[in-house]
Amino acid sequence: MAGPRRRFTRRVLPALLIIAILGLGSRVGGGGDGGGAGAGDASAREDLTRLDEDRISVGTTTPSSPRVRAGLGDRTAIVDGTDPSPPSIPPRAASKPPPPARKESAGRAWNLGTTTKSKTTKSKSTELVAGIAALEVDHSTHAADDEAARAIANAGKQTSGYADALDTSKIVFATFVSNGFHEFMLNWFEHTKRLGVDNVIVAALDAETEALCVARGIPYHSDKDLRYTFEVMATGGQPLHDPNAKVTMEGKAFQQIGALKAAFLLFLLNRGHRVLVSDVDTVWLDDPREWFERDDLPTRTDVSVSTDCLSHEEERRSRGCWGPGFNTGILWLRPTEATINLMATWRDALLTTSDKFEHDQDIFNKLLRVEQDGSPASFAAVDPPLGVRSTDSSFAEADGDGRVGEALHMRRVARGIVLGALPLARFCSGHTYFVQRLPQRLGVKPLVVHTTYQFSQARGKRQRLREAGLWLLDDDAYFGKGPGFTKKGFIAMLPDDQPPAELLRDGAGVEKHLAAAAWYRLAIRNLVAAADATSRVPVLPRITCVCDRWWGNVLPSCKIPGSDVSPPFGTCPQDHIMNLPNMERAGVEWREWSFLDRVGNGSAALARLGGGAEGGADTIGGSFARVVDLPAYPTDAEWAKATAELDETIVFVSSGVSSFCTFSDPTEAAAFDRKMAVALQAESHFCESVVDVGGEGKPRRACHVGFDVPRGVATDRDCEAMRAKNGDSNAFEARFDRRSPVGGEKRAPA
Repeated sequence: MAGPRRRFTRRVLPALLIIAILGLGSRVGGGGDGGGAGAGDASAREDLTRLDEDRISVGTTTPSSPRVRAGLGDRTAIVDGTDPSPPSIPPRAASKPPPPARKESAGRAWNLGTTTKSKTTKSKSTELVAGIAALEVDHSTHAADDEAARAIANAGKQTSGYADALDTSKIVFATFVSNGFHEFMLNWFEHTKRLGVDNVIVAALDAETEALCVARGIPYHSDKDLRYTFEVMATGGQPLHDPNAKVTMEGKAFQQIGALKAAFLLFLLNRGHRVLVSDVDTVWLDDPREWFERDDLPTRTDVSVSTDCLSHEEERRSRGCWGPGFNTGILWLRPTEATINLMATWRDALLTTSDKFEHDQDIFNKLLRVEQDGSPASFAAVDPPLGVRSTDSSFAEADGDGRVGEALHMRRVARGIVLGALPLARFCSGHTYFVQRLPQRLGVKPLVVHTTYQFSQARGKRQRLREAGLWLLDDDAYFGKGPGFTKKGFIAMLPDDQPPAELLRDGAGVEKHLAAAAWYRLAIRNLVAAADATSRVPVLPRITCVCDRWWGNVLPSCKIPGSDVSPPFGTCPQDHIMNLPNMERAGVEWREWSFLDRVGNGSAALARLGGGAEGGADTIGGSFARVVDLPAYPTDAEWAKATAELDETIVFVSSGVSSFCTFSDPTEAAAFDRKMAVALQAESHFCESVVDVGGEGKPRRACHVGFDVPRGVATDRDCEAMRAKNGDSNAFEARFDRRSPVGGEKRAPA
C-alpha cells in the first residue's frame, strides 16, 4: 500500500527497530503493497509517526528532554490482534480453462554471476500483552538471494494461469499479492466484479495465493520464477489474519517485492497489453475504462501515475503535480519501447541496489527524475498539438477543467518517457478522499481511492474502507445477524453527541484538538465499558478533527503544508486519534461510526442518563422503541439492570462521556483498566519549527505530544462526585491525570 514515501536518511536508522512495533503503517499487494511472504511493497513509511531520531529503544522512547504526558506512562507498544478469515466470495466463473504454460522468456536475460544465498541473523521482539503475543520483528538486513534474483530477471519461461487468455484489445486490470494480504486482494477483486470489469489478472506470488485464486475463480498469473523467497513479512505490520507473522522493514526482502512487480508488468507489456495496475489496498469506485480508452491524457502518454500531491490548486496551476513523489500504487502503462525499457530498468535496479533503505517507489521516482548520465530530467512541457487537449474530457470535471485547448498533465521526463500525472480528484490518495473529501468539494466523481496517509497499518486501511462503506468482506455476523453473532446487539452514542463546540471551531488549534481527542477517547473508553456490561458491541463515534495528522510539521496552522483544505474535518478517520491494532490486540470489538447508516435505526432504544445529556447532545431526536432511565455515570450493575429486558438491536446513550463510572467488582475494574491501557495506547507528535531563543538561535522542532489517557475505572470510581458535575460540558477534564490542562502545552524538542 503505497503512501507518501519520504526518503529515509541514516538518522532514522534507530527508528526502524520499532516502526513495526508501533503499528503505524504498511503497504499491501500490487504496487508494493502486497508481495512478501504475505507482505507488500516497501512502504510502512506511509504510516511512520514522527519519532525522536536520536535516542530510541524498543518499547519506549527516550527523548533528549522530558515530555509532559498525561494519563498512563509509556508502555511497550503492541499491534495487530487476531482477525477471522474473510467470508467466502462467490467465485467468478471462468470463461475458459487457463491456457497451457508458456515456455518463452519475457524480459531481458540477465546474468548475476554465482549464487550466494546467505543466511541471516534474526532477533525477536515479542511481548505478551492482553494474552496475545506482540509483533515479532526481524531486524536483519537480509542478504541478497541471488538465485531468486536471477530467476526474476529471466522470468516468463514457466508460467501458468490466465495471462495468455487476456485480450490485447482491452485494458488489463492488474494487481499482485502474496499470502499476507489476501483479504485486500479479495476486496479489490470484488469491486471489479461490481463494476463489471473484465480482463482482470492477479499475479500470485506464492503457492498459497495461487491456490486461493483457483478456489475462488479469480483469474491469476503464476510464474515459478516470480516467487517471494524470504521467510518474513516485508511490511510494517501483520496481516489481518495472522497475528503471529514475523515482519521486516528493510533490506532485500522489500526490494524483492518491487522487483517481482516490475517483472510481472514487463511480462504483460511484452505481450502488447495496456496495463492499469493498482495496489490491492485500492478500491475502484467507478469504471475507468472509457476514460483510459478515450481521454487525451492516457492515450498520449507512455506512463501515467498517481501522486501524493494534496493540492488541486497546485495541480491546476502547474498542469499536474510534479513536485511531490509519484505513487506507484496506481500506474497506467502503454506498451511502448520507452515503457518496456523503464520496467526492465526498474526491475534490475531493485535487484542490484546496495542501499537497504531504497525501495521500489524510491527507485521509480529516481528513474523518472534523473537521466542515465546523472543529469536531472527536464520535465519539459509537451508542446502542442500532443500536449494540448483536442477533445473535451469524457467525465464531468471541476469548473474550468477538461476543456479543449487546455494543457494536458504531461511532461517529458528521463529516459524518453512521456509522463502523465493522474488527476488527484479522480485518482485519490487516502488524504484527498477520506480527509479532505476533495471529489465532493469539487463536484467530481472519483474513479479510485488508495488507502494511503493513514496511521494504523492494515487495520487502519480496512477501517477507512469500512467507514466509507467500501469493505465488502464482512459477513452477516458483523451486522448482527445469524448464529455467528453472539452479542445482544450494539451500543452507540447519539450522532450529535460531540465535544464542546469551542473545541471544534475553525482555527481552534492543536491544544483544542488534543482536548477534543481526549473527550472522544474518554467517550470511547466508557462506551466499551458499557458494552461489556450489557453484552453489546460498541459503535465508535464520528470524529471531528481540528488539527490534521501527519509525519512532518503541521503547526501552527494545523494543516499539512501544500494541502488546499484546512481543518476542521467533520468525518475524521478513526486512526487520527486511536491506534486500531492496539485496540484489536486488547480484545476490543467495535464497529465504525457509519455502521449505523447500513444497519438503520429500526429497532433502537435510548438509555437516558441523568435525565438529560452532556457535552454536545443537548437535544434527543429520533424515534425509539423504548427509553430507559439511568443515573449519569452508571456502574456496570446499573447498566445490566436497566437493560436486562431490552431486545432492541441498538441502544443509544444520551451522553458518551457520562455513560460509565466503574465496575462494582474491583477485580473486574482492574482487569478492564489493563485491557484499556493497551487499547488506548496511541501517540502522535504535532510539530512545528521554532527558533531556540535561549540557545544559539537555530531552528529546532517542537511538538505537542498526544494523546491523553483517562484515569482507570478502578481508581477513579467516585460516581457521586461525577454525578454532581453532570451537565458541565468541561467535566470530562476531571477524568484525566495530567501535569497540564488536557490538550494543553506539551512542547519538547524533537
